[in-house]
Amino acid sequence: MTKRIIFLLLLCCALPCRAAERALALTDKELYLTGERLHVSVCIVDDDMRPSTLSSVAYVEISDSYRLCAQGLVSLTAGRGWADIALPSSLHSGNYLLTVYTRAMRNLNLATSDALFSKVISIVNPTHVSRADNIVFLPTDSIATSPSLRQAPTLTSIAGGIVTLPASLGGDLLFSSLTLMRNDLVSPDYSALHVDRRMLTQQPATPMLPESEGHLVLARPTEARSIVSQTHLVMIGRQNAIFDGQWQPDGTWLYYTTNIFGKRPAMLSTFDAEGHPVAMEFVSPFAKILPISLPKLEIGCTEADLQRRAESAQREQDITDWLANDSLVFSANILSSKPHYSYDLDEYTKFKSVREILIEFVRGVKRDNINGFNQLFIIDPDLHEYSKWSALVLLDGMPVFDIDEILDYDARLLKYVMIYTDRYTFGNTPFWGIISFISQKGLLSNFNLDRTSHLVSYSFPQDRPAFITPADPQAGTVVWCPEVVPDASHPIVFTAPSVPADYRIMLQGFDTDGNYVSTSFLLRNEAE
Repeated sequence: MTKRIIFLLLLCCALPCRAAERALALTDKELYLTGERLHVSVCIVDDDMRPSTLSSVAYVEISDSYRLCAQGLVSLTAGRGWADIALPSSLHSGNYLLTVYTRAMRNLNLATSDALFSKVISIVNPTHVSRADNIVFLPTDSIATSPSLRQAPTLTSIAGGIVTLPASLGGDLLFSSLTLMRNDLVSPDYSALHVDRRMLTQQPATPMLPESEGHLVLARPTEARSIVSQTHLVMIGRQNAIFDGQWQPDGTWLYYTTNIFGKRPAMLSTFDAEGHPVAMEFVSPFAKILPISLPKLEIGCTEADLQRRAESAQREQDITDWLANDSLVFSANILSSKPHYSYDLDEYTKFKSVREILIEFVRGVKRDNINGFNQLFIIDPDLHEYSKWSALVLLDGMPVFDIDEILDYDARLLKYVMIYTDRYTFGNTPFWGIISFISQKGLLSNFNLDRTSHLVSYSFPQDRPAFITPADPQAGTVVWCPEVVPDASHPIVFTAPSVPADYRIMLQGFDTDGNYVSTSFLLRNEAE
């Protein structure tokens, strides 16, 4: 860890000598309904317009003139990545500012820099009226008379048939995307508008380290007078990971995470010099870039189309919520180590407590009382005797130091017991081996946390999530391909939606000079 910190400090000091970064981004469309997901594709380049390898994370913000309304993190591989962001049902109708940047860019004056990417997007809340609404509805025939749609070529297909797109954006492209969307809501193209930005009044006092290996999580004690001796970021769930905290001059603590993606249950394990727990809170990693003002949103649609899209957006949100509550993926590895012993408790007789399963069938683990406290010990397989160092005990990835609590824990709630035989250091304390208990749900089922332990759902960078074709053909975005190569010699082929309706196809991208290019088609989907 010390070598990593030194490397990052040297890298940070060398930033002025390196090529600067610039953000480019594409969204699947410009007009959204609350409940829908915004899909964004990101490319970070250097001054020579080559994909940058400096940053491994990009930040995406959606804000109005008052607050940050939605956000997301994008995992980058060789400067490229994409993610999707849920648009909360509490948003008002109007235009918003979408901004993309990296942590390294925050060393610049973002208020005047062209390094970050920004564009205007439109959001309609079809179910709630708010004082903050900044929208006007146009006559329904404005859809047919929209200049941008009148100029677009029209393709005809049979519902559920194959569509061949004879399209080329021309020139050398850095990256491009394709969207097939419903053509039921239409508004002017606000994305090309230049929007003045108002930044946070206080810039970082010291240079911010670039996220070259993974997302840097920041936290601080909830009470300013608290003195932290050691702190760890613990990933709760079936994928075990523990990251040490590094003290910063401003009193915060930094955790260098790697290979952690998506929304994960996380907890800060923090103690003072006497071993007493210290309450900590996460610090938002976002810059909160707000526009001074935004134009009024003008939209043309029929009431029936708006209602249809609203119902589809609600169904999409329900599916997203269901997927978010699905069980976590199981991983038996801890710090790249595989377990020496492994027990699937569904294959054994059920017992009421962990104390009983350690006695009945778990091998190589014993309990001993040291200085009035129970501790667990593991046999060293090389010496064939119990180690003099106690074992580190984990429940769903969370360290448990009160062994009596884990011994009395209901074993019927557990799925796995994993025994790791090696030397480990947790903070400043050495351990011989790890005893990892994994519950059925992987979320500390029925375990009593102390008053300073707070389990939160932390959103780590998304690593190129797959686009799930909506089951509802009325959805706003029917097809989204974050990586396409539009070439006249290699036409793009996809399957048309199964419902007869009018759709819009949008091809867009950035060329090697950083210029935005796009082309659109109208797709008339007819019944068989």
